[in-house]
Amino acid sequence: MDWVSDHLQLIIAIAGAVAWWLNQRRQGQAGTEESDPEKSFEDPELAERTRRIREEIQRKIEQRSHGLPPVSNPVPSESPALPPVLREIVVKAPVAPVLSRSAKSHLEAQHTAEILEQQAALMEQLREAQALKAGALRRMQFETEVASKEEAAVAAVRSALGDDLRNAASLRRAFILREVLGPPVAMR
Repeated sequence: MDWVSDHLQLIIAIAGAVAWWLNQRRQGQAGTEESDPEKSFEDPELAERTRRIREEIQRKIEQRSHGLPPVSNPVPSESPALPPVLREIVVKAPVAPVLSRSAKSHLEAQHTAEILEQQAALMEQLREAQALKAGALRRMQFETEVASKEEAAVAAVRSALGDDLRNAASLRRAFILREVLGPPVAMR
């Protein structure tokens, strides 16, 4: 038991190597089964049909990856009329759309009109933004003017009140006015 605890790292390394080896064997067996799917079919006719379908799918995938439209009548791969290199060129050759001058000028005019519409919309948005900015600026100026006037009025009242309270006669007058104009003594 002491040997196992002393050599635990060695045991883990050996177990990992055995697990890796078993995993590789299992993947190798699965790879050989998947590499030849036609052997899994009992019927050779069904295997041939499956092969043709796969080739057709691969051909369509290649056409789409090259940006070509799907061909309704493709050149058959067994056709003796064209050599294999020419067959690939015929199938893979892109077809450029041919437009007349009037169609091109119409497309250019339409594109120009779209650009002008976008520019007009952007100009309108710019005008709205400038109007909002001017309104915000006017409001900020008004608020600062009002705030400065209020501060000036408060400062004037404070200075007048301070002057009144420093004078003894004014202080007596303030107490009398409070007694006369304020709430009655019984209600305080």
